Amino acid sequence: MKRPPAPRPAPTAHPQPPLSETITAGAATAEAELGADSLPAPQPVAATPGPGDLVDLWQQATRVRQAYQDALAGIERRTRELDARAAEIERGAAALAVGRGDLDAEEARLASAREELAARASAIDARDRDLLDREMAFAARQDREKEEIVASARAELSAARDRFEATRHEFDEELARQRVRIREELAAERDSLDTDRATLAEERHRLRRWDNELRIREEDLQDAKEMYEERTTLSVAAATEEVRLQSDHLRRLYGAARSDADRQSERLAEYERLRRALEDRDPQEVREELDRLRAESEELRRLRLTAAPAETDLRLAAVEEEARRLRERCATYAAENERLQRQLSAHEITATSLERLAVVKEALEAENRAYRDIVEDQKRDWHELVERREGASPLPTCTDMDSRYPVAPADLGDAVPALPDLVRRVRALIRQQHGLFYEEADLRSFLGGLATSQLHLLQGISGIGKTQLPQRFAEAIGATSAVVSVGADWRTPQDLMGYYNAFERRFYESEFTKALYQAQCPQFAAQPFFIVLDEMNLSHPEQYFNDVLSALERRASRDATPDLVLMSAGVTPAPRLLREGRLLPVPRSVFFVGTANHDETTVSFADKTYDRAHVVELPASPQPFDVDPQDPLPRLSFAALSQAFDAAAAARRASADRTRQFLATVLAERMATDFRVSWGSRLYQHVDRYVPVVLAAGGSLTEATDHLVATKILRKLRGRYEIRVDQLRRLRDELAASWPKLGDEACDGQPRRSLAALDDLVRDLGHQ
Repeated sequence: MKRPPAPRPAPTAHPQPPLSETITAGAATAEAELGADSLPAPQPVAATPGPGDLVDLWQQATRVRQAYQDALAGIERRTRELDARAAEIERGAAALAVGRGDLDAEEARLASAREELAARASAIDARDRDLLDREMAFAARQDREKEEIVASARAELSAARDRFEATRHEFDEELARQRVRIREELAAERDSLDTDRATLAEERHRLRRWDNELRIREEDLQDAKEMYEERTTLSVAAATEEVRLQSDHLRRLYGAARSDADRQSERLAEYERLRRALEDRDPQEVREELDRLRAESEELRRLRLTAAPAETDLRLAAVEEEARRLRERCATYAAENERLQRQLSAHEITATSLERLAVVKEALEAENRAYRDIVEDQKRDWHELVERREGASPLPTCTDMDSRYPVAPADLGDAVPALPDLVRRVRALIRQQHGLFYEEADLRSFLGGLATSQLHLLQGISGIGKTQLPQRFAEAIGATSAVVSVGADWRTPQDLMGYYNAFERRFYESEFTKALYQAQCPQFAAQPFFIVLDEMNLSHPEQYFNDVLSALERRASRDATPDLVLMSAGVTPAPRLLREGRLLPVPRSVFFVGTANHDETTVSFADKTYDRAHVVELPASPQPFDVDPQDPLPRLSFAALSQAFDAAAAARRASADRTRQFLATVLAERMATDFRVSWGSRLYQHVDRYVPVVLAAGGSLTEATDHLVATKILRKLRGRYEIRVDQLRRLRDELAASWPKLGDEACDGQPRRSLAALDDLVRDLGHQ
């Protein structure tokens, strides 16, 4: 009887291993069952697979599952084949029913086949379990391979980071060397500038010495001119007398030459008669004839010695003697003629020289008369100049101010309105009277700057009211202002203050000198006085403004009023407010406000100028606003304003201390480490005055501290292109995160100006 096949045992449940191990084990089982060629090659998987690795694992698992299903299909086909074979065996057993033994044998064989089939099914189940185990092992191996790949990638990343750090270290060292080189070059440039300044000082000292020498020479000028006139007169007289003597001598020589010429003319006439007697024969022919006659005479004399003299011999001797005399006279006349010719030529030259000397004499006399007229004109001009300057002041405009502004005003207010009210009313008055819009924060900053420094820098684009701000502020509080336009060619303090002309005994007063002298006249001395230097950076302020900067620095070190040196020596009569007749004081009530544009026509301020000044950056487009009609403010005195500043500093000392603490603990180390930027006591002095006044005027500690950080500290980073962007961004993040440390009660927001300044620095380096 046919028995049903034994049921396949259910797969034993196992804890689910990781997917990578499952896939690995399944792949191994399938590979063992189906052969290595039937399965795809496994791909290495990272220990910690990412999204891409999971996709690869899923694809591998799909391929393994497909291979596994193919294997199961093959097993099922083999099972069906076995079942078919068992059926055939059973049919054969029925056909062979004739033999029980054969049937039993067949049944036994079939039972054996069934057992074999059951064993095969068990083996298949075992292989299924083994395949599952192999899948899990494959997944585990994939996980291990992924971990190894990730570890390798991390090692490579670490090595790359090490190489990057080494490269950055080398770059930092190169930057450090470049900084050292630049500092050395800057030091050399500073030394060169110091040398130039020393040279200029020496030149100035030499010019002053020359001025003194010039004054001494001016005293001797009259005597020198008189001596020159007398010497010229004597020289002309001597030259005239010499010409007269030479003329007389030449006349005598000319007379003697004339007499000699007459005698020579007589001799020439006699010579002419002799020449005619010889019938114009050539002297050489006559000499040859005489030689021939002498020879004949010698021959005749010889013959005479041998014979008695005859009448012919006597005549020959007479002719010979006459020829000798004629020859001697001819030689004498020829020599005399040559001498007379030379003497006549000399007399002609002497006559020409005499005529030329007469012409020279007339020219010298005319030149002497012209020089005498020039000396007289100069003498007359000198006397007129001395008489005109006698008793006049070398500084006429300043002297005129002594009589024009002699009395102090009596309507100055002794009390200042509350600082918040003062800021609001000044802002409203400027809007009402001039249609200008200024932010309250900018006016608070300007007011705080008045308590901090005498030097202010107003920066911003052209046309936003930089020059108008100090003028209208002064007008609103009843004070006075003056505008000085800076020239692009200013190089020395004399260009700013003027110069002294020792020859004219006059000081050429500049607009700056007039304004500074006006500020200390009694009518203005008790109030703030604003001197506006328009376009201050058209030229180098450290050159033409150096004396004023030095005077302001001296004020910071002592209470005495500093002076500006106008002249090396005192003058009389001098303006009443000049010290020693040459020194111009710089009162504490005077504020120097420079306006600055930054474009291709201007120069940059030096770091020391920024450190000494209070900087206000005006916005490009202020927000318009409307105001109610305002009554004018009472005229404020400088003393009342100073008392209000002192009271604010005393009442809000703790706020200034918090700003000090914030700068020292949060910014100092980072700025020194990353950017090599530090600051000294001058910044803390500004903090002690500026922060309390801004708070007293209605501002916040964040507003005041943010302004100082942006204009005093972060400004030092501008133009330094060796700074890395990541350093700036790290500083920005730390500044924003650390800002609450400034104090809970004052932390009303983020440092807007400082963060914007850092963003601008990042953009300057070419990043967004």
